[in-house]
Amino acid sequence: MQQKLKLFKELFADYTNIAILHIDNSLGLVDSALEEVREQNEGNIRYIPFVDENSAKLKATAREYEYIVLGNILTYCSNQEAILKLMYKAIENSGNIIILEKISNDNRYELLDLLENIGFQAPNCIELFDDTYIFTAKKMHHWDNGL
Repeated sequence: MQQKLKLFKELFADYTNIAILHIDNSLGLVDSALEEVREQNEGNIRYIPFVDENSAKLKATAREYEYIVLGNILTYCSNQEAILKLMYKAIENSGNIIILEKISNDNRYELLDLLENIGFQAPNCIELFDDTYIFTAKKMHHWDNGL
């Protein structure tokens, strides 16, 4: 598992004062890796425990985070598009979203299409953990929604 978490940490570029938002549905899979990224980059992580869809309805400032990590929450949200649009707004231009979803949720292609339709670039699904997919995508300034 340590090797898998080490590979997970490679998804993060080095940014001094990195700002990460982590909304987690008690998955707890990557918490230690995120703490290492935060410490290495002298940054901040805002943790939000997911209780229901309202937990993910941010009042974030535009372009507030370099990375947003969603831990197995989208399956439990009736309006996934609205949640991802809020995340899109909260991500820095050229920032990244990382979504962890249980493989058993069977939503791989739906989430890839949704990320692309919202304006995220290069959506990808990585099979690193045994029972959890990792989706990654990037927000590119002026490529789609622009915000």
